[in-house]
Amino acid sequence: MSLVRTFIALDLEDEKVKANIMEAQRQILSLGIDAKPVEAENLHFTIKFLGEIEESKVSRVVDALSHIKFDPFKVTYRGMGAFPSLSHINVVWIGVDDESSKSMVSLWKKTESTLSDAGFPAENRFDPHLTILRMKSGLHRLELGEYIRKSQDTNFGEDSTSKIKIKKSVLTPKGPIYTDLHIVG
Repeated sequence: MSLVRTFIALDLEDEKVKANIMEAQRQILSLGIDAKPVEAENLHFTIKFLGEIEESKVSRVVDALSHIKFDPFKVTYRGMGAFPSLSHINVVWIGVDDESSKSMVSLWKKTESTLSDAGFPAENRFDPHLTILRMKSGLHRLELGEYIRKSQDTNFGEDSTSKIKIKKSVLTPKGPIYTDLHIVG
């Protein structure tokens, strides 16, 4: 039995938005923090993390998601934040405006319902965010917290999304490698 680390995602595709986010990463890293930046090609919103699933279940996911219908929607990348909090930063993320959030939450609810019907456990919460950095240590966290506070209203640009992607994730010492297994939309 072969297992595949799998998740459902919306990719960031607009090159200008990617460039703006990469610039924000560079500015943050120039503070001297100890973090691993997410590569431009890996920037995405995780709609649902399925974890290690049997390869045979991937086709169930593809079949379930192929029935989801949604209109393409605009995504406005706005603001920056941290998980779990600004006083204890493990992840730095870019957020979205209210309208984009409503569209993503609606799509998440459809995805949850569809995958729950296909036998996958349901999540009870979704916070649209695009991870841009993962912290390795607490070096210069105060400066980072201040930078994030100043960036809470920054507009990084707009993109539109019309595709849900089922992705495979292979973890390597240099970082994850993502492969699209199926695209819906």
